[in-house]
Amino acid sequence: MKRRILNERLAAIVASLRHGEMLFIADAGSGTSSKALYPLSPEVEYLDLEAVTGSPSFHDIVVTLVEVGDFESAIVTDVMEDLNSKDYQFITELMGKDNIHEIPYIPDYYQMRDRCKAVVQTGDYGIHAQAILVAGYPSADIPYEWLQDGLKKDG
Repeated sequence: MKRRILNERLAAIVASLRHGEMLFIADAGSGTSSKALYPLSPEVEYLDLEAVTGSPSFHDIVVTLVEVGDFESAIVTDVMEDLNSKDYQFITELMGKDNIHEIPYIPDYYQMRDRCKAVVQTGDYGIHAQAILVAGYPSADIPYEWLQDGLKKDG
């Protein structure tokens, strides 16, 4: 069965992402209020998808986003592999090892989160069950000659 995004706002966010823009998939413990240790920048859209404890899961959201959107890589914390090997293995297998970038958790990861277009809050209670998805897709540059060949010549 093909997945699709049923949440209207999430679908719109994914459709609006352009190459190099980022989407932060947050676990249920990711503090985003103004009182959090690292408050979320007010410039970043916040979308709370939490329904009940554990749902939707990090896996559910990431698999769906990768299936329906154009994401070329993911950024995770440098401690995710040690603290949450299950989700680290999942994201690595889904995106490919060469497409996973690890950065220091504090403060770098939070600073990167604040550069994202949006934060999507899941109900997942896994430790570091979170990732930043980078929009786009890996490909070689299209040679300009190919583009020229398709142009109609007047005259």
